[in-house]
Amino acid sequence: MKKNVTLIICTLFLMLWASNLPVKAKAALATQNKTAKAIALPAPTQIQETIFPEVISVVAKKIDTVDHKRNGARKSAHAGDLIMVQLLHPKEFLDERPTDQSKLILYADGIELKGISSDLFNGVSKSMVAPTDSIWIPFKLTRDTTTKAAWDCLYRITRWDKTHLGVHVSLGWQGMFPVKVETKYYASTQIDIVFFDQWEFFAWLLLYIVIVTVFIVLAVRSSMLRSCDNGPYSLAQSQLAFWTILIIGSFIYTLILTDITSSINSSILFLLGISISANGTAAYIDNYKKKNKATLEPKPSKGFLTDILGDGETIMVQRVQNAAWTLVLGLYLVYYTISNKTLPTYPDTLLYLTGISSFAYVAGKPAENKRVVKDTAV
Repeated sequence: MKKNVTLIICTLFLMLWASNLPVKAKAALATQNKTAKAIALPAPTQIQETIFPEVISVVAKKIDTVDHKRNGARKSAHAGDLIMVQLLHPKEFLDERPTDQSKLILYADGIELKGISSDLFNGVSKSMVAPTDSIWIPFKLTRDTTTKAAWDCLYRITRWDKTHLGVHVSLGWQGMFPVKVETKYYASTQIDIVFFDQWEFFAWLLLYIVIVTVFIVLAVRSSMLRSCDNGPYSLAQSQLAFWTILIIGSFIYTLILTDITSSINSSILFLLGISISANGTAAYIDNYKKKNKATLEPKPSKGFLTDILGDGETIMVQRVQNAAWTLVLGLYLVYYTISNKTLPTYPDTLLYLTGISSFAYVAGKPAENKRVVKDTAV
């Protein structure tokens, strides 16, 4: 009996142990899985923020203050001054350089100012620059033939009656987009580019008024614009005086703005040459008539417009055409010079048309002046 009881107890103990075995195995397996997952999952990494270069400040200085501090800095720049641009993260900016020979160009309102560049990074490779917070980059605001295209861009976006232009300045590698300027830096990156001082403009304007006044006085009190003493006004001589006055004024205006003495191009010279040739030919024809018709009565003046548009008897179409065409080209010269701050380059077609107009005028002169000859009988 005791043996049976002992056997039953052993059997129950084995059954209880067997029933707990899967639970322990599952617990061990779960623990193993958690350990494996903990080993397999990588540790969370911290995402680094991308750093972009930024332009945060712009100032101007005289050329003799070449330090990169704000001593002597101002917010207006004249030709010949230094424009100092403060750049954040120059190391990242240099990493964007296409090649080690790419030029660093100044930008104004997103417009590339060709020819105005900085030599700061010339000969400097990307590996030679150490990380730093910011750097001042100098640009010399040169105004000559090498930077004429840049200044022409500034002139075109400036009102004709303004002496300066306010722009937001940035920089960039040649052929690429400029560095973006954040809204919060708009005020600090704006600068006024002064084209000329008003006192200088008025001084040259006074000189030009004196020249024009002298021309007018000579035209009224002398025979400078007449075919002879106390005779009628000459279209050819008036045309030559007209072009002379306009070209002198345009040259003075562009010289004040650009400091470039080569603003008079070949088309302007050709136009002036046509006027001189027409005047010389007309004077020769008048002189020839005087020698061969000594008894020809000189025409009296009937007023400036009547004299230059007619021959003393009637209005001549070739004279009207020549005078009208000269006036159109002259007004275009004034408008273009004021709007673009440079003299226009007339296309060959207009120059040919001007030459044809002048030829028509001088070709018709021999048939003019068919007036009654004075009675020389006693």
